[in-house]
Amino acid sequence: MGGIKNIIPALLSIIVGFVLSFFLLNTYFNTTEKVDKPETVTETIEEPKEEVVIEEDENEGEVTEDESTIDTESEDEAAINIETENKDKAPTEIETEDEVVETESATEDESTPLETINIDDIQNSFDNWNSYNKRNIDLMSTFNPLDNMGAIMDKGMFLTLLRTGGYIAVKSEKEGKIQYQLTNIEGDDQEKIKKSIVSKATIAHQYFKMEGKKLPSYDFVDLKGKSHNKADTKGKIVVLKCWFITCKVCVEEFPQLNSLVDKYKDDNIEFISLAFDEKDKLIEFLKTKPFKYVTIPNQKKYMAKKLKVKQYPTHLIVDANGVIIKMVNNVKTLTSELERILGK
Repeated sequence: MGGIKNIIPALLSIIVGFVLSFFLLNTYFNTTEKVDKPETVTETIEEPKEEVVIEEDENEGEVTEDESTIDTESEDEAAINIETENKDKAPTEIETEDEVVETESATEDESTPLETINIDDIQNSFDNWNSYNKRNIDLMSTFNPLDNMGAIMDKGMFLTLLRTGGYIAVKSEKEGKIQYQLTNIEGDDQEKIKKSIVSKATIAHQYFKMEGKKLPSYDFVDLKGKSHNKADTKGKIVVLKCWFITCKVCVEEFPQLNSLVDKYKDDNIEFISLAFDEKDKLIEFLKTKPFKYVTIPNQKKYMAKKLKVKQYPTHLIVDANGVIIKMVNNVKTLTSELERILGK
């Protein structure tokens, strides 16, 4: 009887072991079948919007602190990602404190037709390219954008491709119209050129994206206490200048801007300047620097957050319906754009 009692636990152990083995084998075969015939899943990945921080080249001008960032439009991300992986200093997803860039003084236009330009010479050094670029290229101006095969293309896509750091813009003229053509950057040792192009194209693209949008709501009070809002400026073209007292280039433009005010004094145009600085400082400063624009103090936040201004000076032309039709960074381009728009 005692022997039977000893056998029963052994039999139970064998039965339990057999059941467990059968279960594990069955699970293994089911798993193997699934691996051999995987299920295909199609998934759409939505890229997050990038926060683009401008890192201007050390030779590009003086820098002061600002808090704004550029929100890159989602429609550009796919195009940028084509070549961004291998491009140094391309737009980044890291959100950091931004820089305010003071625009360099403009140089005289000494452009050369495309067919006489030696592309290799332009790319031979940063100094060669930078000299050519200053004399010939203004990405915020009105021009016909061409792809690297010479076909006309959308300006937004043109600037987006420049932002990859894979191209330079080369100027030519056809039937009296300026055109810029994308040209591949040759060689792998052009990082300084690429960095500068990415910076310039990113700012130009942001300004281009503001064109066609309504000027953000405002209720300005100038240095004399007069109000300027949408009701006051309705039906008028408004020309805005964004600046601050310690911006050397901003102040150097005053005489040319005063000439524009005189030129269009009989037209329905209002010239308004938006400044970082406080009222008392501006009043004192303008005693020795005559400026014919109406000046609004304490507008740093409006310029950075609402207008997305990245360089100083920046100029905006707003039509009679309150729509931004041009956003540029120098008085020369402002002058030519006003002549183009107004026909004089």
